Amino acid sequence: MSDQATDNYIVESIFEKVETLKFAVITKVAYFAGVIHALLIPTFYLIGANELAVLNIFSTLAWFLGIHFINHQHPSLGLRVFSAEVIIHSIACCYFMGTGAGFQFYLWSISCILLVDYRMKMGHAILYSGALIITFALMYLLFASTPYPYALADYVQLIEVVNILIAGIPMIYTLALIRRIALEQRSVLAEMATKDYLTNLYNRRFAKELIYRAQKRCLANGQDICIAIGDVDHFKDINDKYGHEVGDAVLRELGMLLVTQTRPSDIVARWGGEEFIIVLPNISIETALMRIETLRYSVKNIQVDDLPEVLKISLSFGIVQWQSNDSLSTAIAKADGALYKSKYNGRDQTTVAAATSSFTQTS
Repeated sequence: MSDQATDNYIVESIFEKVETLKFAVITKVAYFAGVIHALLIPTFYLIGANELAVLNIFSTLAWFLGIHFINHQHPSLGLRVFSAEVIIHSIACCYFMGTGAGFQFYLWSISCILLVDYRMKMGHAILYSGALIITFALMYLLFASTPYPYALADYVQLIEVVNILIAGIPMIYTLALIRRIALEQRSVLAEMATKDYLTNLYNRRFAKELIYRAQKRCLANGQDICIAIGDVDHFKDINDKYGHEVGDAVLRELGMLLVTQTRPSDIVARWGGEEFIIVLPNISIETALMRIETLRYSVKNIQVDDLPEVLKISLSFGIVQWQSNDSLSTAIAKADGALYKSKYNGRDQTTVAAATSSFTQTS
């Protein structure tokens, strides 16, 4: 699988995870609504609202039917069932009780629920949500003068307050959790945009931005900056003989080693395939060479499962001091040329680009 294909797969996985978590929250609220509607069945019966008691039997069934649809991979249908139930229930309660009891406020709480359904076109979702708000307004035009005819008439205002709370608090809870989910996954996506999925090092795209910033600081402060390109020796043979999973394990181990063996100010990235780049700001070429040599010797001690101990992992390096009049591509080309010499001369060694000096360190 290519890096791009892997990135796409990870993004899709994150998206699906967000959807799963989102509908898990909505399902919890739906269970709450189903229980409330079930409790309203005897409540309506006790106050004499027999029609609404019967209606609430169907309302309760509707909420649990919607939950069933969500749990069986039909979330869009479940949301539509919830919306239809709230519309019918609110209109019926306002028709029999008037708007004083506050059942119309459930239209507000459900008005934005279709907006969380990514399968629905945005225009349609906005249209349906707007229709619910219009329906809410019409309740006042049609039923504001309808008197409350049932028992507990002295407590109608309290009933309205309770309905407002029941309608509002679950929606605040839902939106707050969905917001938290979105923020958590945004941080995952932000890291994915900067890190290589396999080694957890910086990826090439983001590393370039960091490298340009580092060079700019070094130029401003009159400091040297060096670039080292490292390549795993005989990596194709490792993949061919032991499999790509072992090859991936080698790259992961190298990624962890490179981070521990470099300074926080250094920039370490997977440059492509089995190739790594290390940018060392504020350091002379001689000191950079010593540091890379120390790193190269440390690589030989890496142990990877399913890889025989007799087979030692090694890196070949090319290193260059980045001249102020060179572009990044030019500096990297010089480091690559030095790396090629390391490979040509037997691998497992570091070659300094001829632009600054021309000597080779071997094991």
